Amino acid sequence: MKKQKKIKNIIFDVGNVLFTYKPEYIISSLLPKTPHKDLYLTHLFNSDYWQQLDRGSLSLDHLITLLTENHSLSASQQDNITQLVTQFPDHLILNKDMKDIFLSTCKTHNVFILSNFQTKPYQRLQSNHPFLKQALGTVISATVMMKKPEIGIFHYLLTQHRILPEESLFIDDMKENIATAKKLQMQTLHHTSTPQSIQTLQHLKII
Repeated sequence: MKKQKKIKNIIFDVGNVLFTYKPEYIISSLLPKTPHKDLYLTHLFNSDYWQQLDRGSLSLDHLITLLTENHSLSASQQDNITQLVTQFPDHLILNKDMKDIFLSTCKTHNVFILSNFQTKPYQRLQSNHPFLKQALGTVISATVMMKKPEIGIFHYLLTQHRILPEESLFIDDMKENIATAKKLQMQTLHHTSTPQSIQTLQHLKII
């Protein structure tokens, strides 16, 4: 069996790794009295439109136009959509244990972020949580107009930062993203729970 190379680089996902992302919680937090929670959940957060926002192929203005055409949105509903898209980063729940791991590994490894995220909302998240700026490099899907699990966004990270995949550990909560990383010969950690990730990182002698 081929011996794995020493891990020099750690690549973190953001949503459901460093922060818990719960659309229902976001809607309830931002719009506690709205009677349209199902509309926003189904046709915004859980829709292909959200994926297009993450890809950077759909603007907020165009999104509102499309949703208005398809669902006859009122002016107040249009305002709600704008609020949800621009302010949702304020209601991502910080995983304090994973933040601690992120910060400790910044001292011992080259740490990077690779996330499916919209550009301005990510900037807002980074402003709310400056620890994210300690990453040596950050690749956000909407900024480069590519998304995980597509191999292109992984290539972009690797080439931009001259990272050797076999010397890298990729941490993500989505199986399909882990599968792409494995194709590139990265070492991987499929994050399903914080205790499990801590145990794996201890086994790898990273923490």
